[in-house]
Amino acid sequence: MRPYHIKLLMSGFLSILFYLGMTYLSKEFNWGEGYVRRPIVEYLLLYGCLFVLYSFSVYWTLKAKADSRSLIIIFVLGLAFRAILIPSHQIQEDDIYRYLWDGKTFGNQINPYKYSPDQVTYFKQFMIREPSKFRSTYNTSSIRELERLATMKWESERSLVFMERINHPALPTIYPPMAQYVFGIIYHMQPDSITAMRLGFLMFDLMAAVFILLTLGALGKKKTLVLIYFWSPLIIKETFNSTHLDIIGIGFLTGAIYFLVKSRFIAANFFLALSVLGKLYPAVLFPFFIREQWRRSRNNTFKFVTCTVVFVGTIGLCYLPFLDIGTQVFSSLKSFSTYWQSNDSIFAILVWFYRDVAGIAPRGPIGLSYDEPSLWAKGTVAVILVGVWSFLLIQKAPPEERKEEHPALDGLRHLFIIMALIFLLSPVQNPWYLSWVIPFLCFFPGRSWLLLTGLMGLYYLEFYFDYQDMQEYMGWIPWVEYLPYYLLLGWEWMRRRSLKHQSVPAKQVP
Repeated sequence: MRPYHIKLLMSGFLSILFYLGMTYLSKEFNWGEGYVRRPIVEYLLLYGCLFVLYSFSVYWTLKAKADSRSLIIIFVLGLAFRAILIPSHQIQEDDIYRYLWDGKTFGNQINPYKYSPDQVTYFKQFMIREPSKFRSTYNTSSIRELERLATMKWESERSLVFMERINHPALPTIYPPMAQYVFGIIYHMQPDSITAMRLGFLMFDLMAAVFILLTLGALGKKKTLVLIYFWSPLIIKETFNSTHLDIIGIGFLTGAIYFLVKSRFIAANFFLALSVLGKLYPAVLFPFFIREQWRRSRNNTFKFVTCTVVFVGTIGLCYLPFLDIGTQVFSSLKSFSTYWQSNDSIFAILVWFYRDVAGIAPRGPIGLSYDEPSLWAKGTVAVILVGVWSFLLIQKAPPEERKEEHPALDGLRHLFIIMALIFLLSPVQNPWYLSWVIPFLCFFPGRSWLLLTGLMGLYYLEFYFDYQDMQEYMGWIPWVEYLPYYLLLGWEWMRRRSLKHQSVPAKQVP
């Protein structure tokens, strides 16, 4: 057995112990109970240890030669990590309850974008207290649907408890159609089951791992680099403990990347559309997919039109069953875009600049922002994103001297930059949003980004300081999370610039 295998096994078995500890610790995180006593610091110590082991494993993998035994070890242990967390309690997250309710609603042929949980809970009180307004609000069909939903809410003690735990109950669902289809299928398999939802997400997680593996092979890279994704503590915790739906879109995005690399453009655009239907922001990648097709298929207009029709048509067809209520489908998305701000870095600095330095009064809401400084900040990040997006999009194909690279690698790098920039500029930088970047790290394993996947665990300190009535420390959390990352990212950028200016042939520059 090679030394690399022994190191992987040691790291993996130690990680199993820490994941077992995390599952055991999760029993102390009961919804609505014992906030002050929650072992958040202990959880962060476990996550930190897992990240250290993960970092060593990535380092060894980058140095070692790939072989089939290494892949077996990576996948067997990665599956073990997931199996340990599947029965755990959620640690500080509750989005799963909305998913289960959405699945129940859509699984019973009711539009999940039509009614909020509060409407289901209080519609009878509304009917009794304001009968005339009630009749003008709901027609006969809507009343029947609300009655069916209310019956489903009370059909079991678990159903009732889970619905009462839904966050932001005044809003209908925000999650796009592909998520609704997945939730509905899981509902028909096992209603009100967190375990069933996690097992459903495992299918998309394995899809992502397989497509990353295939893409690494197509690019001529070591297949063992799939470890960067499959052993990532961030992916494992946020998918199989927190149970966040991002894995649905990530699974389809990795498929789109594979087919793009293989120049199978219709399949690539179809999978990209499915990814957008899982979470909307991969839509910004569509022009890059079309550009790559245009470059590699010798400006074939027919294929260009076909791929556009496939992308737009797939999204349109999947939205069609929900459009009976018109633009109300996007009502919660508008609320999210206007009011949500969490764990942000660049955006928070921009808001501070416009409010405290530029002196713009915080009045609002205005436009799609909760106040005027945040509107200016959103305008600024939009200009930055559009500027970088446009600059990358119009870049010429790689020069001939880079023939040793796969022709798709340059375009893939642009996809990585855009997805990374969307995360960094966003007003909401929840840890699970960073999951979208991790598959790209298998192809471009930068130290700064790997470090950030570990630092993002500190997000949960905000809950600890809140529960311990230590709010004065909460403002420091993003600095501890992001400052080391930005410093290391800047160092990496300066190093690359220095290498490019040395008198070394271009093909020798890493």
